[in-house]
Order: sequence, then C-alpha cells, then structure tokens
Amino acid sequence: MGKKRKLEKPTLAESKSAIWFGLFMLLGLIGIVYAAYRLRPSSTPSDSNQVPVYFKRAQDAMPFPSTLDPAQFDNPYVRRAYQVAKDDPAVLAQQPCYCYCQREGHRSLLDCFATKHGATCGTCVKEAVLAGQMHQQGKSAAEIRAAIIQGQWKNVGNSQ
Repeated sequence: MGKKRKLEKPTLAESKSAIWFGLFMLLGLIGIVYAAYRLRPSSTPSDSNQVPVYFKRAQDAMPFPSTLDPAQFDNPYVRRAYQVAKDDPAVLAQQPCYCYCQREGHRSLLDCFATKHGATCGTCVKEAVLAGQMHQQGKSAAEIRAAIIQGQWKNVGNSQ
C-alpha cells in the first residue's frame, strides 16, 4: 500500500483569509436582506382612492381603546380633538385616518387618540374635529366617513 499523506493544518495566513472571506460573505448577505427589506413596496397606498382601515360597525371595535385626557394638552385645537375621541369613540372608530397610521398598527381614527400620536398629527386632529362637528349636527358615522373620504377634513381650520 501507498504512503498515507499527513493532513496539514492551514497556515495562519490561510486561516485569516478564510475568516475574512466568511465575514465578507456574511456582510454581503446582511446587505442583501436589508436592501430587500428597504426596497419592498410601501404600505402607503399608491392609489389616492384607497381608503385607510376603519371599522364598519362600532361593535367591531369593542372594547374601545382608552383615549388620553384632553386636559393634558395646551393647544385648544388638539384638546378639542381628544375631547371628541373621549366623548364619541364609536364615531371615530368608524372613520379612516388619512395619515395612514395603519402602518403603526392603528385600526381606525380612534386609535390615534389613545396615544400622543393625535397631538402631533394635523391630519388626525382635523379629521376628529370634523367628525365632532358633523356628529353634533346629527350626521351618522357613515355620512361622516363619506365626508372624510372626500377630503372635507382638509378644510378644517386651526382657528376653530
């Protein structure tokens, strides 16, 4: 029989090369995954006619999330929006929110006022104020929703 060859250990230089190659491949894979994540289609509707999420029936939103106390806000306009959320949660639960906060897990306009999100978003505040005005006029949640979808909230002024 022939001589058996003795397995040689890789040199230090060969080991370093293998480690660097492995790190380079790992970073490349991480870069590809990151790029795929960042370049995926956004959940922001490209079609301006797409209506954000909302509950068709108030019962489907039960139990309603607790909204923040309106008194904690200095801005009277923001305070008014939070008061609408506190007084009429069933109405706001049936409204879409055109800041598209559904990407943050919101399921209707009401969810915006369970956190300080509503205080920092003009869209949410304007929609809530419009909903409150229309509700006081005796309009149904469906009529309010139609007005919001038509963009009437954009005409609500900050001076109110």
